[in-house]
Amino acid sequence: MNNYLIREMQESDIPQAIKIWVEQNKLYCSDNMAFPGYWRDNTNGIAGYLNRRVQSGTAVVIELDNRVIGYQGYEEFPFNGEKSAFCPVVLHAVVEEYKEEAYTLLYKYVSQRWVLKNILNHMWIINFNDLKLRNILYDLGFGSYLIDAFACTAGHTLHCNESYVVKRAGEKDKGDLYDLIEESREYYSSAPLFLRRDQYSMEEVESFIKGGNLFIAWDKEMAIGFINVSVSQDKNIIEMWTENCGLIDEIGAYIKPQYRGKGIGKELLKNVFDFCKSNSIQSIHVDYETANIFANKFWKKYFRPMLLSVRRTINKNIND
Repeated sequence: MNNYLIREMQESDIPQAIKIWVEQNKLYCSDNMAFPGYWRDNTNGIAGYLNRRVQSGTAVVIELDNRVIGYQGYEEFPFNGEKSAFCPVVLHAVVEEYKEEAYTLLYKYVSQRWVLKNILNHMWIINFNDLKLRNILYDLGFGSYLIDAFACTAGHTLHCNESYVVKRAGEKDKGDLYDLIEESREYYSSAPLFLRRDQYSMEEVESFIKGGNLFIAWDKEMAIGFINVSVSQDKNIIEMWTENCGLIDEIGAYIKPQYRGKGIGKELLKNVFDFCKSNSIQSIHVDYETANIFANKFWKKYFRPMLLSVRRTINKNIND
């Protein structure tokens, strides 16, 4: 077995860490035009993020023969009220040749730290196409949790079922939209998702409508689904989108169960693509839980998964 050394990351290690990360990003992400190449072409943001991890003592490197071959950084924060450690995709990378041993040793090292601090919820974001790393983490007890996917607005021509009407939401629709959002909360809290979502007030629903980019599907007088798109004003180093990206976020999208499979989701999405094209927005981002069975099938038809969040919960009695 190779003689690996894991130690605290120093500021002088950051250029080599970034070089490894850029190569990893090129390997797994460069073939998708919708996924921003900005982050590998402009690495100052990653350098600053890594430097903050160095200053807080939450980043390590792994060496082989006095050469840095990988690194891992992390953040600590409460997630749904539970102490958690989180490792986004820019805070880890390993030279491909040493991936299996190095990643296993890195996680063994940092997870011991986390558990001694009673941090039992462990989360990573990895490149979706990195099947080797995915298998390493699955063998360590992680499971799929969330997918970030991207689509190019160019080249998409959606032929839809026009039996249902889709219109931009207006002030008069706030009651119908509020009821749909409440219904979606019940859907998210049910099996197999078990995801708790915050309740929105009528004033907050009105603010979504005033944003101007919320579309509702109607069956005569009944609101049966919605989709919301916003436009990013800045960059997000966690989800990897940049400025002027369409974001299907906040309340996201929802269709009443009895209306699914009828082309309504495609019709709603067509309005999003049309809106983005008319506003010179070239890329759209969506994230969705892998346990959301309907969403998992739908989004993959039109968006390409690029990032995968995985999660592991350590046995609660380990420190008893």
